[in-house]
Amino acid sequence: MSIEIRYNETAVSHSRHTHLYYEMLYVTGGAGIITVRDREFLCGPGSLIFLNPFDEHASRPYALPYKRYYLLIPLTQMKAFHNDVLLMSVFRFHGRQFPYVMDTGPGKERFDTYFSLLMETQRQGGPYADTRYEALMTLILTDARSLRPEMFIPPNSLSFLPVQDILTDLDQSFDQPFSLALLAQRYHVSPGCLSSHFRRAVGLSPMQYVTQSRMSHAQLLLLGSELSVSAVARKCGYADESNFVRRFRQQFGMTPLQYRSGAAASPLRQDRAAAAGGLGDA
Repeated sequence: MSIEIRYNETAVSHSRHTHLYYEMLYVTGGAGIITVRDREFLCGPGSLIFLNPFDEHASRPYALPYKRYYLLIPLTQMKAFHNDVLLMSVFRFHGRQFPYVMDTGPGKERFDTYFSLLMETQRQGGPYADTRYEALMTLILTDARSLRPEMFIPPNSLSFLPVQDILTDLDQSFDQPFSLALLAQRYHVSPGCLSSHFRRAVGLSPMQYVTQSRMSHAQLLLLGSELSVSAVARKCGYADESNFVRRFRQQFGMTPLQYRSGAAASPLRQDRAAAAGGLGDA
């Protein structure tokens, strides 16, 4: 399973970025300030933070030593990592008022143990590592849900459609032409039915979700590669470069070249590129 668990005590700041994986950050000591979608959160010992690929965020230390674990789950591994839609909804279904941060409070000692065991599982590896990952994540997420149930979708909101499977399909194919009709045909429902259930669960239409995936990936490629704009467009599912540039401008208020030039001029580009490539912290 292609996931990664890390531990860090380095006092480093990261400018605003997104990335192509789901992230869970857990603070064990000190404190950091996490800014998610222009909202600031002070995260001290016992804080548990959930981020999805569309959550533009930044971080900076606040009290040292700033000690934290972070777990990175690639989009294509989400279903393999854990198949419980209700528990995994804390990663995937983030509305505008999603709180992002929970305080584990008296449960901190348990969560410290869970994350220590995740690190140990990664070090040891072996044929049963995936089973241990899933068991530990079940403990983490069930404990988290008991503390903050409002961060998870209610059971009565679950759709009869396998929304997590649909999300996985879209995550694995956003670089291909999108067809709502073909997606609906695959799940044996009408396009209107699929779109309605998807929007209710995710807060976006399927096309909006695909567009955000493409734009997030475009950001990463512009910061972390020397590909031409036309090559970036193709890798993000746009055969027409002008259409890609127009969409990018609508999303970010600048052209792809302006975005790349602005990043190149910034002293924080290394941090942003590292975060984009999955090498950075939250």
